Amino acid sequence: MWPSEGSVSQEIIPAIARSGIEWIATDEEILAGSTNGWVARDGQGHLRHPEMLYRPWLVEEQGQSLQIVFRDHGLSDLIGFHYQRSDPHRAADDLLARVEAIGRASDGGGRTPLVPIILDGENCWEYYPDGGVAFLRTLYRNAARHPHIRPTTIGDALRSEPATDRIGRLYAGSWISHNFAIWIGHHEDNTAWDLLHQARQFLTHTSDSGAASGQAIQRAWEELYIAEGSDWFWWYGDDHSSQQDDLFDQLFRRHLQNIYELLGASPPTILNRPISRMQKRTIHSDPRGFLSVKVDGQRSYFEWINAGHYRSGNERGTMTLTTESVIREIYFGFDESRLMLRIDTQGAAREDLRDVDAVKICFLEPPGYELQICDPGHASQQTRLYRNGELVDSQGIEAAVARIIEITAPFALLDLTLDAPVHLYCEAWSGRQSIDRAPREGAIEFRVPSPDYELIMWQA
Repeated sequence: MWPSEGSVSQEIIPAIARSGIEWIATDEEILAGSTNGWVARDGQGHLRHPEMLYRPWLVEEQGQSLQIVFRDHGLSDLIGFHYQRSDPHRAADDLLARVEAIGRASDGGGRTPLVPIILDGENCWEYYPDGGVAFLRTLYRNAARHPHIRPTTIGDALRSEPATDRIGRLYAGSWISHNFAIWIGHHEDNTAWDLLHQARQFLTHTSDSGAASGQAIQRAWEELYIAEGSDWFWWYGDDHSSQQDDLFDQLFRRHLQNIYELLGASPPTILNRPISRMQKRTIHSDPRGFLSVKVDGQRSYFEWINAGHYRSGNERGTMTLTTESVIREIYFGFDESRLMLRIDTQGAAREDLRDVDAVKICFLEPPGYELQICDPGHASQQTRLYRNGELVDSQGIEAAVARIIEITAPFALLDLTLDAPVHLYCEAWSGRQSIDRAPREGAIEFRVPSPDYELIMWQA
């Protein structure tokens, strides 16, 4: 079983085992926490002791035991966030090549490596051009034929080779950042949990007192179980947002109100007031004035102080990327005649991008344009401009890659005139497939400024 949100702790082991469940699964960072970092990734993402991740473990509490497996969240994120922008056949081959490489790296561990691939089954396919059909068919077909990979279920794998290694104490956390911060802590989350707790106390007291019929009690418990689902708390707070936040809030409170009404009581008036009070998030800020940038790839606070700013985040409300992004931040803006972009990576851009073939600035508006920085991590770096796939004149474009990436491009070169919309996103490509996109959904949007832009912003 994959517990809700991959959430586990030492204390839940007996209850799960008594229910007849034989194994559970969660994220690799829980194993890292449970082994005090012995099985974990280094600063470059390389796994220490890989043979110990790709195997089942035993966890015990109060005489009850379970087997537990830990997903490689890098593989899950490739399927959930990256392969959608790649050729589906190449993406499937890439995944199988990675699994085969894991087998080689884990060889000598004394058992067959087990590589669980676990992610939300429904969320990512809407972002694939064909719903993921070509990718999945190719993956399943090639996996079944692969000479060194055997597709199997976790249950069959554990029956064939049960766990022998033991975890002393299971680290408490979820599949996101090995903690529970998504669902607790924010005042909206806390308010929702308090209201849920009050409703449960009322239901338990009413049930024990015999003040309501058995049928009413059963229906009230069903309402409570619905309200206890983790997805309600996913949308409260400032972590995730959607166009349906108000509706989710209303439905959650409606289920709690139903508990009181089914048992013949009036719901507390607080359930008539929205829990969610957050303003809708925007994915980036807007430029506040003209920029004056020296394109040298070096950080300068004052050069970009008036820029718009995007920080890599989770624009997909239903999904969260758990691996670190290549592109960490984007600053954007302009002077009277040029578009200006700054891209920050996790460290020094020249070093972080040494295995990246190209950084692409893709324009939705003006349509058809794509600016590429080829070999950004090397001295052979080149800048190219394409229109509808054809290489065009790039004279006037400046680009530098050092601590950061800095790019300027004349508006005229992109056929942009006063007040024309500019919609763009950035991608990092390696091995003929996209490995990162920022923003992950949507685009950075602004308009070509007028000469009096700064005066307008000052008066706003």
